[in-house]
Amino acid sequence: MLQCIFLLSDSGEVMLEKQLTGHRVDRSICDWFWDHAISQGDAFKSQPVIASPTHYLFQVVREGITFLACTQVEMPPLMGIEFLCRVADVLSDYLGGLNEDVIKDNFVIVYEVFVTICYVLFGILRKAIEVACSFKWMHC
Repeated sequence: MLQCIFLLSDSGEVMLEKQLTGHRVDRSICDWFWDHAISQGDAFKSQPVIASPTHYLFQVVREGITFLACTQVEMPPLMGIEFLCRVADVLSDYLGGLNEDVIKDNFVIVYEVFVTICYVLFGILRKAIEVACSFKWMHC
């Protein structure tokens, strides 16, 4: 289960943070992520899942905005990546594109859409993966 999701600008600034569980994830994880991203260069963008010393991180970059999700427990990587891709797609369609100015100018709308997506979409994806896994298990 994802514990926290951050939206980062192309300079590493945290533009939005949503804690999804009772366990609070400190923003210092974003500093670690950004330092790691800078040290890796362009090769870093091809790594959607990263293991930090304390968390597993999932990242998706769209139009200069980094969608970063954190968890301390193992979970299916595709679930975290697919969730972030869907969030990015919905926000991009809803706002007509993504960039730092659009997100800051429409912060309240972005936050409300983001919260709604987090609760609805994560539940749908979790159920779909559970069904797919049970179907595969039944037919092996």
